This record gives sequence, C-alpha cells and structure tokens, in this order.
Amino acid sequence: MATDNTPSPTKSIRQRLEPILAWPWILVPLLALLAWLYLRTMPPGMSSWIVEGWDSAMLQVTGSTWGIPHSPGYPLYTILANLFVRLIGWLPGLTGTEVAWRVSFFSTVASLLTLMLVYLIVRRLTRNRFVALGISALLGVSFIFWRGAIMAEVYSLNALIFALTYWLALVWDADRRDRWLVLLGLVLGAGVVHHRTAFFLPLTLALWVMLRREKKPNHWDAFVPTTPRWRLVLRRWLILAGCALLPLLTYLYLPWAAQNRVGQTWLYANASDWNTFWFIVLAREWWGLVQTPVTAADWLANLLALFRQQADQITTIGVVGGLIGIGWARRYFWLFGPPLVMLIFFGVSYKVADLDSMLIPLTLTLCIGLGILLGNLIRLVVTWLLKSLRMRDSDLRGERWLSTVLRTSFSLLILLMGYVIVHPVAEANYPAVDLSGDWQAEDLVEEVAAIAEAGTPVTIIGQDNSVLPDFIYAKVVLNHPIEALSTTTLSRMPETESMALVQDRFERGHRVLVDKETLDLGFLPWLDDAIETGQIFLAPTGHPVLWELIPRPMPPHLPETEPWAEAPPNQMLDGRMTMLAYHDRIIHKRTGCFLRLTLFWLATEPLAEDYYVSVQPLGGETVIDKNDHLALMRGYLPTSAMLPGEVVRDEVDLLIRQPAALPAITLVVTLYQVQGDQFPTFGHVELPLTVDPGQCNGL
Repeated sequence: MATDNTPSPTKSIRQRLEPILAWPWILVPLLALLAWLYLRTMPPGMSSWIVEGWDSAMLQVTGSTWGIPHSPGYPLYTILANLFVRLIGWLPGLTGTEVAWRVSFFSTVASLLTLMLVYLIVRRLTRNRFVALGISALLGVSFIFWRGAIMAEVYSLNALIFALTYWLALVWDADRRDRWLVLLGLVLGAGVVHHRTAFFLPLTLALWVMLRREKKPNHWDAFVPTTPRWRLVLRRWLILAGCALLPLLTYLYLPWAAQNRVGQTWLYANASDWNTFWFIVLAREWWGLVQTPVTAADWLANLLALFRQQADQITTIGVVGGLIGIGWARRYFWLFGPPLVMLIFFGVSYKVADLDSMLIPLTLTLCIGLGILLGNLIRLVVTWLLKSLRMRDSDLRGERWLSTVLRTSFSLLILLMGYVIVHPVAEANYPAVDLSGDWQAEDLVEEVAAIAEAGTPVTIIGQDNSVLPDFIYAKVVLNHPIEALSTTTLSRMPETESMALVQDRFERGHRVLVDKETLDLGFLPWLDDAIETGQIFLAPTGHPVLWELIPRPMPPHLPETEPWAEAPPNQMLDGRMTMLAYHDRIIHKRTGCFLRLTLFWLATEPLAEDYYVSVQPLGGETVIDKNDHLALMRGYLPTSAMLPGEVVRDEVDLLIRQPAALPAITLVVTLYQVQGDQFPTFGHVELPLTVDPGQCNGL
C-alpha cells in the first residue's frame, strides 16, 4: 500500500488561537470583582448570633472540627467543609487564617463556581457571552445569593449542585457517552444527601434522559441495528440510580461522629441509634412544616408573596423575563421547567424562617430563563435586520461579518442595560449584606477565653443556635478549658437530671455561666425558679450577654484556684460593704492589650439598693481607656440580692494605651449610684497594679 506523505496544511494563527479564545476569559474580571465584594463583606471570623448568624456559627464549628449540625445532619457538607478547611491551610497567605473564616470562604468558592456554571449554561443556550456575563452578574449581586456566598451555610453548595446538574445535563445532551451519566448520577446523589430541595433533580433528569431523542445516524451507520429505545432509557436510568447511591454512603458519617464527637452535635438524639439515624435521614421532623395552600385565595396570596420575594432578588423584570424564557426554552424546557414548577410549589408550601435562602435554586433557574429570553430576542432582532438590510443592498448578501457586528452590538447594548439594572441592585444590597464589622461573636470568644484563663474550671450554658457554638469553638479550636452545655439538651432532660448535672458542676468548684437569651426566654424553668427564690445568685461577669450562677449558700471564702491580693483596708456604705481582695492580669484581644481586673465583694449587712462600680486610673488618665463593652468604666453590682457573709466576684476589662506607664498609676474603685443627673458616691479604695507591662509585647 502506498504511503501518503503529503504534509498536512499548516494551521493559521486564527485556528491556533480559537481553542484559547473559546475559554470564558470575559468571565474572569466579573468573578474577580464579585470575589472582592464577597471578601469585603464577609464576617471576619465567628459569625454573630444576632446579625444573620443563626446556624452559621454552628456550621463553622462542625465544618472545621468534624461535628454534626442540626437535622438532617448535612454529612456531605460537613465532610467537604472539613477537607476544604485543611486544604486551604496549606496555601501560602492563608495558613494563618482562622478555621471559622475558612468555612465561610468555602461558601464563597462554591458561589463563584456556581456563577461560572451559570455563565457556561447561558452561553451554551444562547451562544452569547455578553448575555451570559450579565446574567451571572445579576445572580451574583442578588441579596440572598450574596449573603449565602459570605456565610457558613449549606445554601451555596446547594446552588452549586443545581447549576452543576443543569450543566452536565446539557453536556450529556451534546455528547451521549456514559461518562456524563456517571457524573450526573454522582451529583444527583450528592444533592439528595445535601439538601431536600435537590429531591426535584432526580425526577427532572429521569424525564430528561427519557424525552431526549437520539440523533439521526450518518450514512455509514445506516445498516447498524439500533437498541430498542426502552432498553436505552432503562439503561441510562440504572446508571444514574446506581451512581446516585454512592454519595448516600456519606450518611455513615453521622453514627461515627455521634460516637466520636460527643459534645459537638446539634442533633437532639443519638445518631448512632438506628431508629434515630433513619429518622434523621428521612428528615421526618421537617415534613410537618409543609402546609400546602387550601383555597384559591391562599394560593394567589402565597404566589404573590413568592413573586415579590424573587423580585427583590432579581427585579420584577427579571422574574417575568425568567418565566417567559423558561417557557420559550423549547427543547430545553424539560430540563428547566420541572424544577421551576416544583421550586415554586415548595416556595408556597414550606413554612420556615430561612425559606428565602432555600429558594436560591429558584432564583438561579429564573436567571437562566432570563438569559434564554434575552438571547432569543437578540437572535430574532438580528435575523430581522439582516433580512431587511440584505434585501435593500445586494452587496451585503454575502458578507458574514454583518451578522457578527449586529449580534455584538445588540449584545453590548443588552450588557449596558444590564449594568444599569445590576449596579443599583449591588449598591443597595452592599450595606444590607455587609458583615465585615460583625465582631460580636469574636468578642464573646475572647471573653470566654479570658474567663477560662483565670484558673477556675468553667462551665457555660448556651443556646444552640445562638452563643453555644462560640463556647464550643473556644474549647475545641482554641483549646481553652471550657465545658459547653446546650440549653436545648438540658431542657429536654428530666428536670431532676438537669438540676443534678448543674449541681454537680457547683460541687466540683466550677464557675457556671449562662447566656442572657437562656434566661430571657425561660428555656430552663427550674433555673428561673431557683433565681427568683434566691437559691441561685445571678452575678455579673463584665460581658453583656453572660451571667454567672452562684448557688446559695455562697462559699464564704476566696477561690483557691486563682491568684488574688488582699485589698487595703477600706469601708464603703458605712462599713456595710467591703472589697476583700482583687487580682489583675494582662489579656490580649483583637482590639489590643487589656488589664483584666477582678474584684471580690463582701456584704456585712443586708442592702436594700443596687450600686455601680467605677474604675478610674489615678495619675495616668491616658494610660488606661474605657471598657470595650461598656460606655463608661463601670459595672452593675446587684448588692440588694447579696446576703451578709457572701463573697461576690466582679470583673472589668480596661484597654491599656501606654503599657510602659502602668507601674506609675493606681486604680481608684468607687461605689456609686445614678440618681437622675447626679452620681453620689459611697466610698472608694485605691489599688496598686501588680502586672508586668512587658506582657503587652511592647504595644
């Protein structure tokens, strides 16, 4: 056989550049800008329990220390977040970041990947990169998506799973090889494990692979027998189902963690018990929140509320355009239409506080529909103009550049119009989303660490979705000797057992603290009764959300596990109140170097009124500054609740401005009251400082 030695034609520069230019380079500046916005508005560390924190702090703990979040346990999220936290710790520039922040950053990365996939989806459907870019930008600055991108929450990963499912389905439609079905099955299984809204995806994909017809064979395949269609569909279903089962194995993480991560679970039952395990896997406790509207009026009201909620995200035009675009998707309707309908049904039927975050996939789907609409409109307008121009000028009939120019011009016009819409949305959402100044949780973690470092064992009772994650974080991540007790766990125990547990901590010499929310909301009725009847004394700690529980009769002596110095002889309230001792030490917080002053008070007689304690520097007004929590250097002392002979602790932190000048000053502690605009005093005592200013590390 003769060999053809004819050299292959040399590729032109354009042919060489086409594979490189096909990459979505135009998306890079947008993703960089959105990443910058997300990082600027992200919480600096532990998420607050007040400002959009909710479950975020809990997920920061479990996502970095292998715990278990609340039902349904989110095993896939927990595993991926923990792996991400450890991988990020190896990257230059990120090795010193807090693990809590890295869990939030996991949401940022998932959200940016979602936007990239949305761009690829819209570009594939419309062949218009400018439309795709505008759609990604609109979704990226929408309020709920933006908030999900900066919080340690499960919703950003859920959005990524939806976007990845859509993308893989489109890729499989163009390339029917089984490898794409395998990937689709794995993603579907991951979605089912991760979040219940992803239950809509397997039904959609089953319908998608069934309805998509095979491409017509070319003339070389004319005599090749074809497989019956029902067998082909069944085979594809089996591949999807078989691969979807693999991610379900991540649920085995729950019984393992229940046995090995005791104290770091937000499940109110033992997940290693198989009855409880299946209860969690099936999410039975959440089905009661499904309340389908009954009357036509209820349906209309709920649909209008859902429409307004989505309009707040992507504007009214965006919602209407998205609905029209999904209906105009033609052969792709069966990929985007069923999830849209099911997500709308979910939105009007499910009653939960964070429903808006659960509906991020709905916003994502509407954005894709809006992209389809804009792409189709541009294509129709360009086609009409081309016909009109070529009919008028015969010289333009063979010019291919005209179509490209018109298409690009209209796309840039749409992009400009999109900027006019997107920019005000981003500008309005920025201050509402911004959590960069949310230091409340970080402050509490530092306060708890300072309390634990005093030397006395500390037990803290906290609300699960409020402050408890901060206590667990201080214990597990920062390694402080703290025992964190869940308010919910204590409240679900038999009352006698709950009381005995706390009493045991008292008898073992622990300082027992409780958060303000537990007291205000009455989660532990027996504790409220004990405080009301005077069996337990509620003492201040120096932090606005923490109180100390002291059982009566109080120990009449000073703590043996902490250093303290006797105070100079002093008399206050004509001898009815005495400060027995104090100790001072240096502590470090994010805001600087602090002097922590602990005072021990003794009431020698019953007192009918409460007083305040002020601490002022004598001989150095610029050396020590205000307490970082209170407007003035003062603390509330509930003297009216004290009984003669009881010793009560009071604490205050003072910011050190000039460490080198500390030895030259004396602290003046004064007992006073607030009577209108008058501040009468009832005695004072001068305390010399004993701390080493060098502990401030030269600040």
